[in-house]
Amino acid sequence: MGQDKPQTTFAISRHFLFLMIQRDDFPYLQSFVINDAYAVKNMTVPVFAHGEPFKHLILTGRNGSGKTTVLQALNVQVQAEKLKSGESIRLIKKYEDWISSHHTDTRRSEWAAELQRLTAVTIYYRGAVGHIPVDQPYYLVAFFEATRKVQVQEVITVSRDTDLAAQLTQNPTAPATLFKQYLVNKKVFQIFEVMEGNEAAAQQEAQFFTDLEKLLADVFSYPALKLEFVRENFEFYIHLAEGRRVTFNQLSAGFSAFLSILTDLLLRVDLLRKELKDYRYNPCGFVFIDEPETHLHLEMQYQILPWLTHLFPNLQFIVATHSPAVASSIKSATVFDLSTGEVMGDEAAGSSYSELMLTHFGVKDEYSNVADAILADINRIAALPDPTQARQEFLMLLEERGRYMSPGLRLEVEAQLAGLE
Repeated sequence: MGQDKPQTTFAISRHFLFLMIQRDDFPYLQSFVINDAYAVKNMTVPVFAHGEPFKHLILTGRNGSGKTTVLQALNVQVQAEKLKSGESIRLIKKYEDWISSHHTDTRRSEWAAELQRLTAVTIYYRGAVGHIPVDQPYYLVAFFEATRKVQVQEVITVSRDTDLAAQLTQNPTAPATLFKQYLVNKKVFQIFEVMEGNEAAAQQEAQFFTDLEKLLADVFSYPALKLEFVRENFEFYIHLAEGRRVTFNQLSAGFSAFLSILTDLLLRVDLLRKELKDYRYNPCGFVFIDEPETHLHLEMQYQILPWLTHLFPNLQFIVATHSPAVASSIKSATVFDLSTGEVMGDEAAGSSYSELMLTHFGVKDEYSNVADAILADINRIAALPDPTQARQEFLMLLEERGRYMSPGLRLEVEAQLAGLE
């Protein structure tokens, strides 16, 4: 890997110069080696080749193959780098020194566990090995566990954005719960901007709600969806078909699981844009998602990554999944099977679900157990030497198990019968 010096641009905000690294220069995760993740050891995972645009990464594999462990190990190192460039290497050295010099300390097991998490993988970023070669705070790192359901905090008053930002710093898992507070702030500030004649700022706030309403309309597959703000109780209502009206806390588990990711990233990105006074800025960064398909029906499983990668084009999504719909949903992604070490590139987006089930999800064939048994009987009957007996057994098969046959299987039996006449 070459030690290319990243090119940078500067933006002036609040009389300070802020370093904002751009998409073409950001040190995205290019590959990594799994040193020891319990189920997987000494395995190299390629993401994209040197000189190529960055790709997203989709980890697959059987239960127990180490997907969650690997995802967590990647997040631990990247989160450390977000604090300070080279921090993960310093932490490794610190824990090694403590363990070697404190032989009787009761905290040795805790240090060993932290050391294991920090050394489970070795990351190769674009342009550097082991650490992100730039100290600047304006990129995002987010991690979403498999169990997700957003419980939005109630709002009793308007708060300052600086207070929200402080809460995010103190509790990185807070954004989704604070989303309604953030929306209330934006609505109130929008009114203030209009009153003070700041038309450009008011328009930016109005556009945010227009875009959010359109996005929710896509998510709920209801073009006429409206987002209503009731100022008396600081509540937002989502108006759906047939006169239904729900709050963010009344959503189904599937919508709540998806919105926990979406609202988190929307809030982080929008706060960053506001701090930089640049509402067009699309920050770079890393988003780790364990089982993005959680609670989602098949159509939404196929849509979740296209939605997220479209909304946040400079974020690199690294996900672990059991779903062929997720694995085949986006282009510019590498699909890696931790069980077998098999790699798929852009061809994954053109693969059928059945192909992926066979190649990356450990399924023996593309049929159900019932269909397998029917196919076995079709092959057995077709091999009978007596055409009369074969005809009788095919007719019996149709009578006894015809209701379980797909159109394709029924057509196969009928074709066999036609051949016997």
